[in-house]
Amino acid sequence: MKRFLFLAIISLFLISGLSAEEENPIKFKIEKSSPSVYLLKVAYPENFGIQKEAPHRILLNAGSGLKVVSADLKLKGKTSTRKKEYFESVEPMQLKLEGKGELEIHAKIFYCDYNRNICIPGKILQKEIIQ
Repeated sequence: MKRFLFLAIISLFLISGLSAEEENPIKFKIEKSSPSVYLLKVAYPENFGIQKEAPHRILLNAGSGLKVVSADLKLKGKTSTRKKEYFESVEPMQLKLEGKGELEIHAKIFYCDYNRNICIPGKILQKEIIQ
């Protein structure tokens, strides 16, 4: 009986973790700025904020044919008027890429839902095609 209860609790945590990732409101957008310079933008709904002093992590994996020359992946931006420990908006981050191919973005971004008053570390895996 104890084993069954333990497995049920573990299953519940795994299922809730998977559903939390599916509902992640944080997305990345890549825009070309000049021939080899791109801007990585963080997009999220209006009622959310990104924590300023959190251990955010953004990793870029370039597929074959694409090379990441340089990337400034530190989050900077305007402080929220609602809560001073959050960004209201995040400035675009500059990437210098060479070639064409697939770019994988692996990230862990700490954000807060102001309406529900909860803060969550959002895990993001996003793939973009650079042409």
